[in-house]
Amino acid sequence: MKITIKDIAKEANVSVTTVSLVLNHKPCRVAQETRDNIMAIAKKHHYRVNQSARSLVTKESKLLGLIIPDIENIFFSSLSKNIEEYCRKKGYALMIMNTNDKASDDLMLLDLLVSRGVDGLFITVSNESFEDAKQMQEALKNLTIPYVMIDRFYPEINSNRVYFDNEKGVFLAIQHFVERGHTKIACIGGPESSKNGSSRTIGYKKAMQYFHLPIKPEYIEIGDYRYHSGYEAGQKLIQTDAEAIFVSNDMMTLGLIKCLSEHQLRIPEDYSIISYDNLLYPYMQGSEITSVDQNVKKLAIESCKVLLSHIENEDLPCEDVRLEPHLIIKDSVQFKK
Repeated sequence: MKITIKDIAKEANVSVTTVSLVLNHKPCRVAQETRDNIMAIAKKHHYRVNQSARSLVTKESKLLGLIIPDIENIFFSSLSKNIEEYCRKKGYALMIMNTNDKASDDLMLLDLLVSRGVDGLFITVSNESFEDAKQMQEALKNLTIPYVMIDRFYPEINSNRVYFDNEKGVFLAIQHFVERGHTKIACIGGPESSKNGSSRTIGYKKAMQYFHLPIKPEYIEIGDYRYHSGYEAGQKLIQTDAEAIFVSNDMMTLGLIKCLSEHQLRIPEDYSIISYDNLLYPYMQGSEITSVDQNVKKLAIESCKVLLSHIENEDLPCEDVRLEPHLIIKDSVQFKK
């Protein structure tokens, strides 16, 4: 039989109010002996606070929502893990929703989480949502709870956002290629409809221009951030005279590595590679890939801090947090003599 606060109060011979204050760790003038007795009774009967009932009083669900495009993508799975751990330590539960990069699912899951009474939202919108952004932008503008856009955002709307400087990250990659003597540098970019995808491709072109290097059309392949598109891009790039390849994310890099392996092409002897995300090391055997590091844990923590501060004070102005990427040098870029 489920025990209630009234049952505990009766057994402890105190008021219901006293039990409520003690169990919720509220300041009150209750003797330590009485506190200990109440806690002991609650523990004996395996009492658990009814969060739904508490929510009716506090107007807080202690529940947050996270919408991500692809839970199988190691970047987003790592992001989810770090956000969940931080939120749990702060007393919040996290509902994680996966859109499969579909704009329709963005809207549907946004409505679902709001209807569940979440206190706030973390949102990484799908790439599809950038193709026709009006519906999603309108839905975000109409939200009555705090939210923060992570990694991808709409510049047109005023919102909390936490992201990395993509163009700087790509510049660091191309600069490293150049410092090691490479001039024929190809790029596997992300979706043009995606802000991140386009900014990394733009960053590649700007860096190539900065170092006065040729930007050949055949050097640029556009993927969708998934494994298979990296593989398909690799099949095309090995037909060119490119000697080094910058890849816009780790999932496509895994596909490229598979392609090179099937053609008995080695890294870095045949192709020098730099990836973006720096999350491949648990999956690599042998050669490790030089990569632009987006510190996912820092991205998660900064996003949590922004959202929780706006839950505590909804009158705060929107925050724009741009994080700095770093190049982690491994052994996938060969020195050219």
